[in-house]
Amino acid sequence: MYADTDFFLALLKGSDWLKANALKLLNKHRGNIHTSETTYVELMLLSQKYHLDPIKVVTDVMEITKTDDVTYLKAAHYIKENRVGIFDAFHAAHAGSEIISSDGVYDRLGIRRVRLEEHP
Repeated sequence: MYADTDFFLALLKGSDWLKANALKLLNKHRGNIHTSETTYVELMLLSQKYHLDPIKVVTDVMEITKTDDVTYLKAAHYIKENRVGIFDAFHAAHAGSEIISSDGVYDRLGIRRVRLEEHP
């Protein structure tokens, strides 16, 4: 069962008009729920709006979806601990140790940057 952002947001917020329904569906489909990176990105954007801890958001979604891909957790860490923008955080999490970019934010994260601005 694929779940979109609304489902997870209803579960993660303190109160939400869809919370009761989301809890029922969580119990009904527990162990069979999955999502995509799009949901994680959208949840990171919404975590700022609703003042949610991005690391807790990611760990809760990973637990619900039984995901062990730490890419999402790395992105959340960059957002919370390093104050990196959401899209840059996801790029950094996927990049690993090296990235082609003109954005100096990756230098701060210890990711070796192939400087796009220096290559014609």
